[in-house]
Amino acid sequence: MTVDSRRLGRTTRWAFGIGALSSGLAGQAITVLALIFYNQVVGMSAAAVGLALMISLVFDAFWDPAIGLWSDRTRSRIGRRHPFMYASIIPAGLAFWTLWSPPAGMTDGANFAWLLASLMAVRFFISLSEIPSTSLAPEMAPDYDARTSLIAGRYFWGVIGGVLASMLAFQGFLSDRVGGVTHMAGYVKYGLAGGAIIAITVLISSLGTHREIPHLTQAPDQPFSGRDLLREVVSAFTNRNFAAIMIAALFSGMNAGISGGLNVYFNLYFFELSTDQISLLVGPVLLASLVGVFVAPVCSRRWGKKPVVMVSFALAIFTSTMPIGLRLLGILPGNDWPWLLTFLVVETFFATTLILIGLVVSTSMLADVVEDNAARTSTRSEGLFFAANSVLSKAVTGLGTLVSGLMLTWIDFPVHARPGAIDPALMHQLGYVYVPVGVTLSLISLYALSFFNIDRAAHEANLSKLEAAALAEIGTIESGAPVPPPAATLAGTPGLARPKAST
Repeated sequence: MTVDSRRLGRTTRWAFGIGALSSGLAGQAITVLALIFYNQVVGMSAAAVGLALMISLVFDAFWDPAIGLWSDRTRSRIGRRHPFMYASIIPAGLAFWTLWSPPAGMTDGANFAWLLASLMAVRFFISLSEIPSTSLAPEMAPDYDARTSLIAGRYFWGVIGGVLASMLAFQGFLSDRVGGVTHMAGYVKYGLAGGAIIAITVLISSLGTHREIPHLTQAPDQPFSGRDLLREVVSAFTNRNFAAIMIAALFSGMNAGISGGLNVYFNLYFFELSTDQISLLVGPVLLASLVGVFVAPVCSRRWGKKPVVMVSFALAIFTSTMPIGLRLLGILPGNDWPWLLTFLVVETFFATTLILIGLVVSTSMLADVVEDNAARTSTRSEGLFFAANSVLSKAVTGLGTLVSGLMLTWIDFPVHARPGAIDPALMHQLGYVYVPVGVTLSLISLYALSFFNIDRAAHEANLSKLEAAALAEIGTIESGAPVPPPAATLAGTPGLARPKAST
């Protein structure tokens, strides 16, 4: 059983990518709108909303790895991953709609319970699709460069989902023309439209990648004990390269939670943008996704993955904090400056492009860890690796969201606040805390990534080890006698029964 060198068809690549639209839409909606909706419209305290967001993400620490490991070990007529993807279609859409439709007149405690239950449902059913779907990448594209291109396409659709979430809100159901971001009825319609889109895109992705099932790895037909589970988890978390990515995800995720929770507050009350102006910031995000998807694989192929990630994230730290930082330093003119929106549009484009390049390539680095670990342990654990990365990022993003809520509570930000009626000193006070915290968290994340050491040569060596081990396994089964692989290729790697993948 050797590594399959088939090329993926365009339809398959497109279907794999569009699967990220659902998680991109749900993630952007929750990050940008949940805090302001339940704080400013429903009337809950910002700290309580932040707590609910954090708790819902912490619960992912239980079910995300479970979903990943379960899909790694599932044997079915439709493979390891697709049973989960199909099962998530309708529940994910319904849960998203429920999140934005709390019954009127409930107590604060009931509102908190509704928010928490809805968030947990959305996150669970999105994970039920996202983790198995993303775990297809290492098998579908084992090549060092091909997987970067495949993952870049998925990130593109993830950005499209985020853009769509913002457009539906600020240009559609929550625009100033129909009541703005404090209009309750608009959120109900928003949830219904978003839920339908989530269900449809998960269905398309599942059907579009279904044809790859015969070419994907099958789970071993053998009992899986608790000791096996523990050994697999310990092996994953003691992998140096995986640890580097995990630590980086921890600090960058916390920063993402803080910035995501406060971004709409800064746009509305710091820069005093209208909903139409906020929607214009979607344009550079969309353009950045196109540029980033093209540039990330090219840069990775030219300079290698780690240098590209380090440079792009380093530049992104400066670019993303520049508008607020310059305003706090008294360099950026006031909100009556006619070029303010243009400045924010340009800044958003460059910051998003840099961040997207870093995310695409760092995710490809995570995929490289799959073969690195398999060469050491003879076990492919794509689901575990991607689930662990997802859950850690989500958990600390939830912590960051809680911190953003606590920041708003600390400065006594009022409920039902109108843009233009907030004391600028209040928002400056928030900015003085936000900028240094964000920069510090980003620098720690960047330092952690510096310890990653899988380059092109190391990855190709891992692939050679896995193929040689697979050939040795086949020789043992078919002839009854082991076929010794070249010593220089295997280097003591145990036999691997399941390395088949396709590109």
